[in-house]
Amino acid sequence: MITQTDKSNNQAIDLRRQARFWKAQHHRAVQREKRLKEEISQLKKALRDASITNEQLIKDNEGQTARISWLEQQLFGQKSEKSKRQKSPPSNASGGSSSNSLSSTNPKNSAPKEPRKKGKKDGDKGYGRKLRKELPFEEIIIDIPEELRQCPICGKFHPEFPGTEDSEVIDWQITLVRLVYRRKRYRRPCNCQKLPCIYTAPAVPKLIPKGMFSCSFWSQLLIEKFLLQRPLYRVRQVLSMENLEVSGGTLTGGFQRISDLVRPLYTLTIERNRESNHWKMDETRWMVYAEVDGKKGYKHWLWVSITDETCVYLLDPTRSAEVPKKLLGEDAEGIINADRYSAYKALGALILIAYCWSHIRRDFVRIGDGYKSLKKWSDKWVDRISSLFDRNAQRLEHPIDSEAFQKQDLLLRQQIDQVEKVKDKQLKQKTLHSAQRKALESLHNHWSGAVLFVDNPEIPMDNNESERRLRNPVIGRKNYYGSGSLWSGNLAAMMFTIFQTLLMHGLNPKKFLTAYFEQCALNGGNAPENKESFLPWNLTEEQKKKWAQNSQAP
Repeated sequence: MITQTDKSNNQAIDLRRQARFWKAQHHRAVQREKRLKEEISQLKKALRDASITNEQLIKDNEGQTARISWLEQQLFGQKSEKSKRQKSPPSNASGGSSSNSLSSTNPKNSAPKEPRKKGKKDGDKGYGRKLRKELPFEEIIIDIPEELRQCPICGKFHPEFPGTEDSEVIDWQITLVRLVYRRKRYRRPCNCQKLPCIYTAPAVPKLIPKGMFSCSFWSQLLIEKFLLQRPLYRVRQVLSMENLEVSGGTLTGGFQRISDLVRPLYTLTIERNRESNHWKMDETRWMVYAEVDGKKGYKHWLWVSITDETCVYLLDPTRSAEVPKKLLGEDAEGIINADRYSAYKALGALILIAYCWSHIRRDFVRIGDGYKSLKKWSDKWVDRISSLFDRNAQRLEHPIDSEAFQKQDLLLRQQIDQVEKVKDKQLKQKTLHSAQRKALESLHNHWSGAVLFVDNPEIPMDNNESERRLRNPVIGRKNYYGSGSLWSGNLAAMMFTIFQTLLMHGLNPKKFLTAYFEQCALNGGNAPENKESFLPWNLTEEQKKKWAQNSQAP
């Protein structure tokens, strides 16, 4: 018989069992909740990481798309950096439109005119055919055949009528001529023992003793290689078509001898370049396929330094600041037009750098080409910079001490101030795109150098001349890849210097170089003693007129 006590004990046992069961269930629920919280936390973290990665991938993809667009523009797009100006007055520096004359490139605040097309307009009277009287001419008489000068009816001959019917054509002839010098000899007429038995006319001096080529030949060969940038093997092909077979070793051997003759002119030109206080500098790669101690690879750098009188090229294995430092000297003081390459920033406090606005403008052009969503923003900046170019050009149309110059100068300074305010205002925006911020920060960091042209009107806003002077060697780099040895690379730098400096002074390289080589030949194949007199800034008026450049420079 089950007593009340037994029932109570059984109930207590059941309750304890239920308590243990629910306690275990609760523990499992707590553990499950803990695991779920950890999983949720991990999923949230993964989601955040994925979101960050996705944003980074979007940015990277946008950057790569912009890069591809820029490369496509470089390969297939228009090479000119001239942009089509807006037909309406450009926006003011604060980003909105304004009728203020400062926001317009046109002094009358009217819409800019479309650029004039090349050539004569339809209906304009032409200039007529130009007579090339500076060329030598050869008269060729053309007569009527005898059978046509007789009347077919009566048989009488036509009498000659006074004068001729004239016409001209220009013929292009390439002629190689063997100049055979026959030196006359005379025999002694007497028995005077102190005199030689045979007198012979003096020998013709040669640039290279015992060489087979004249001074004019070597001048033309140097022009073909280092001014017209034709590979030497192609020049030999042209010579071969004119029945002159000559080995490449013969020509390069002559170049090696000539390098010692032109080096004094090169050294004196460098000294003249160093004496200036304003230089335009740039650099480009130049391959030299020769082993150099302490250097890996064949990439060298061709530097250019331009003054009002000189255009100097330097070949160096490095792209370091030591190259311009060595060129300018330790005590150099002045202003350099250059891009934003760091080497120019290490030249010391006495050298100020006028940064190129064409390079600054290029930053915004690339943003517009690469990021379609930023096109409108970049166009406004391109227009602001183009307006600065226009305003400065209008300022330079007048003498510095004139009232018109002062007026344009004031307008330019106000426009510069407005551009600076826009730059500073946009840099404070937190939502600025990374590409926008990068371009504006670069402009901000280089601002003091970028506005040097304002207080120094003689300083150009861009560094385009140095880039133009590098184009000619770059054509050579594309045609014959560089230089095969260090001496030939140095010869290239020397000849680039001589040719471009001569062209700056309006001198004909062929006439000048031939005259200089003739003096070298008279001096036994060595540089003449009066080499300073051949420098363009030391030439007499007669020499300038004699060696004047009549044709368009390459």
